[in-house]
Amino acid sequence: MSFSIAMGIYWEVFKHWIKGTRVVILDIPLLFEAKLDRLTKPIIVVWVDAETQEKRLVKRDGISKEQATKKITSQLPLDWKRDHANVVIDNSGTLEALKDQVTDVYEQITVPLSWKELAISRSGVLTTVVTVFSLLFLIR
Repeated sequence: MSFSIAMGIYWEVFKHWIKGTRVVILDIPLLFEAKLDRLTKPIIVVWVDAETQEKRLVKRDGISKEQATKKITSQLPLDWKRDHANVVIDNSGTLEALKDQVTDVYEQITVPLSWKELAISRSGVLTTVVTVFSLLFLIR
């Protein structure tokens, strides 16, 4: 991934941080390949078995099986990504099952922040700045 693309992503995330957005979802197919996995939490991988992945790609893109295989093998295997994810959504079942999993994941990622996460959140930074300035004002 080029530097300018990565900076564009960081800028968009920063704007959401300033706005106080609670959850930002980055849909980055090459997250691991671009080494952006080090900067995101949690990493959610939507997994499907290889056969289903190939069939869906052929149908969606209107390409041959060989072209689909070439596309798939040009990326890290989904099994590898699944093993390195914090959360896995299994997309090999029904649409209803997928919706249920997405709802569960949303509940997981919207739980209250840990102290560390709160400290780097917009609210945490603003609270720290206000506290420091208040203390400095009281000391004078």
